[in-house]
Amino acid sequence: MRKLTLDDIHKYSAVGDLQFSPDGKHFVFVQKEINVRKNNYLSNIWYGDITRGSVSQFTRGDGDSSPVISPDGKKMVFSSKRNSETKGSELYLSSLEGGESRFIKVLKGGFSSVSWIDNKNILFVTQLRPGENPERPLEEEPPDRKVYEIDSIPFVLNGVGFTENRVGHLCKMNVENGKLALIEAIGGNIQSFELSPDRKKIAVITIEDQQRRPRWNSLYIADLESGEKTRIGDDQISIYHCLWASNSELYLLITDFEKGFPTNPYFCFASIESEEMKVLCRDLDLYFGNAINSDVRGVPGKTMRVSDRRLFSVVTSGPDSMIISLDNNGRVEKILLSDGSIDCFDINDSGDLLYTKMTPWAPLEIYSQRNGKTKKLTNFNSWLNKCELSIPEGFKVTASDGVQLDGWIMKPADFVEGKKYPAVLEIHGGPKTAYGNGYIHEFQLLSATGYVVIFCNPRGSAGYGTDFADIRGHYGERDFEDIMEVVQYTLNEFDYVDEERLGVTGGSYGGFMTNWIIGHTDAFKAAVSQRSISNWVSFFGTTDIGYFFAPDQIGEDFFRNLEGYLRQSPLTYAPNVETPTLFIHSLEDYRCWVPEAMQLFTALKYLGKEAKMILFPGETHELSRSGLPIHREKRLKAILDWFNSYLCQSTEE
Repeated sequence: MRKLTLDDIHKYSAVGDLQFSPDGKHFVFVQKEINVRKNNYLSNIWYGDITRGSVSQFTRGDGDSSPVISPDGKKMVFSSKRNSETKGSELYLSSLEGGESRFIKVLKGGFSSVSWIDNKNILFVTQLRPGENPERPLEEEPPDRKVYEIDSIPFVLNGVGFTENRVGHLCKMNVENGKLALIEAIGGNIQSFELSPDRKKIAVITIEDQQRRPRWNSLYIADLESGEKTRIGDDQISIYHCLWASNSELYLLITDFEKGFPTNPYFCFASIESEEMKVLCRDLDLYFGNAINSDVRGVPGKTMRVSDRRLFSVVTSGPDSMIISLDNNGRVEKILLSDGSIDCFDINDSGDLLYTKMTPWAPLEIYSQRNGKTKKLTNFNSWLNKCELSIPEGFKVTASDGVQLDGWIMKPADFVEGKKYPAVLEIHGGPKTAYGNGYIHEFQLLSATGYVVIFCNPRGSAGYGTDFADIRGHYGERDFEDIMEVVQYTLNEFDYVDEERLGVTGGSYGGFMTNWIIGHTDAFKAAVSQRSISNWVSFFGTTDIGYFFAPDQIGEDFFRNLEGYLRQSPLTYAPNVETPTLFIHSLEDYRCWVPEAMQLFTALKYLGKEAKMILFPGETHELSRSGLPIHREKRLKAILDWFNSYLCQSTEE
């Protein structure tokens, strides 16, 4: 057995985007891996048979993703990037009976939510500027002459850059000849849509006022032939997802933002004919979807499906993600409990399940559950079988206000009883995400390098209900106390943790909390703040979500609550910092823009504190998860180098 090394980050394979063929026997999925030589990612589509438990590679374009099978099960369209010179996303058509894939179209605005209307025509969402014809894109200025004219917000989007007022539009395309037609019955910024089972109607989710009501999604039902539309719901609710239960009924995942973004959404059952909406088991207070952290994913997929008029959904409950089912009377059944984290799934008419799962010691693979038996169908990450991994040990901490918290500790891979080790506290982003039964390479690498790793789910985390997640207006208060009480618990209970050699790191909200911690305690001898927030005032005006996320989380806007913004900004407490701090940030991170790191770094240097900043060009908020492979490796090396510099000196006599 060997220890993990820095360059092992290049060896992981990710799987996802599962989809059964209409025959319920065959299926497709996407597999993604790293090409070290080209410093990029290879993505291809695989084909499987659930009855045989077999899979084989289907496409070899190395940029293929988002497969969608036709109603007759004979064809498949998929997105690709086979031509490196193409400015946009390419769409291809392939016969599932074999043969070469055929190029259909390229669109700069891309293809999302692709669905087949029939065996010749598809619907999809593409991003267009005002007045832009998808068939004849507007002339683009050369990059060195580009001038951005901005008259609305948001004007940037993480992972995209300047949006140039592009919004989602519905398009219809004939895959045989590539002819396009815009469907303009429903306006706004279309997020997604679902075709009815008879493929005569579409349920469309759209943001009607991105500037003034960016959090609120509206739902319209439109007749594909006549264009007639009906709105479901009103301005008091925002609809996240919709799924057809029949040709006249839908399951709707909605929220009223009773407690802002921390509010867990709930399902309603809606009838188009009666226009009634029945609330289903709102008291579940669950997070629908998977909120468990991992840094080796990379392939999304469906987390909700309908089969035989029942809704099936992945939910996050504490550190676990599982699949539950829900009927139109609100009866809930646990379909699949998991010892890991379920990312996406599909279900056929016979009730057979396909799903992707990871555990804290094994990255994502595909599994099936059929006739009561579970089978692992892929082994893309079997190389880890030769590595010595650290298994997280879970524990419970009763916080000072009586609430129970989940925490974990990982011993160094070469752990020796009686020896003390340096420890790194890891803090997740969100804040409404969670640690749990997910695989995190960064944690395993720290363990392999000789560190204890400590992590927990403080107040603000997902999976424990709305009230637990609600830290609005109180950032750096109860959440900070929770984290520090977990750290103190580990020092009391695990004698191998060296309290004189503690480090702290985290990204996004975890970066905010790292910044907060160093301004409120000197318990840590080194810190690494990543893609962080340091100043809520600047965050409000410079990021893609700031103008609506900051007022929700901090309380109103800073014109009316400047005291609150400053009180909850780590920058305010820069004079208190004594911890040597490394700031890691991406230059194209528009979720938490780079001035957030620059401000606190500048303040610390101005005050004579010990600090360093590393900036990654061309990267976004997703650097640690999907940045260029060489940048992901350099980021990990920078973290290790920083902690090694300040925590490697043993305090044992």
